[in-house]
Amino acid sequence: MITIVSGLPRSGTSLMMQVLEKSGMEILTDNVREADESNKCGYYEFEKVKKMMNDVSWVPQAEGKAVKVIVQLLDYLPDGFEYKVIFMERDYDEIVNSQSKMLDRLGPKKIKTDKAQLKKTFQKQVGDIKNRLQQKDNFLLINVSYGNLIFHPESEIEKMEAFFTTKFDRKTICSAIDPDLYRERKGVRDE
Repeated sequence: MITIVSGLPRSGTSLMMQVLEKSGMEILTDNVREADESNKCGYYEFEKVKKMMNDVSWVPQAEGKAVKVIVQLLDYLPDGFEYKVIFMERDYDEIVNSQSKMLDRLGPKKIKTDKAQLKKTFQKQVGDIKNRLQQKDNFLLINVSYGNLIFHPESEIEKMEAFFTTKFDRKTICSAIDPDLYRERKGVRDE
């Protein structure tokens, strides 16, 4: 079984990787992308995932572990493995705003985006991939709310315990959750 942490970029996937690591699950990461102002606790990425459109030879390394795969790459996961997918959900406006802030921090190049169009594109991508995954026998899917994980972790951890049929050390997991890092949310804007 391979645990996949997925969602759109800026949806809370790095936080979920931290939570799983604190729960004792082994994670697959190479720490090439270091923590920065946009993600102070780290990105928990595995660089080979970014190239999986052409190479999935690394996937057996993920057996028994958790690995982060953004929603746009989920279709490239090969058959022949069982996957449990934790799909991080976050308000689309928050995601788009958070991505804009992150891109602004990355450098002087201003990338102009039509936020309304980007939101529609994201909604379609997420809906399409969830429909495809639910039709596959080797994928199990759970949705976890980023906002609830931050402010009401007990309910989300309870869902995860049922999904994984195991008990988590809730106190340890909650220590990975820092509400101050939920900076870009509706009604509150990161300065």
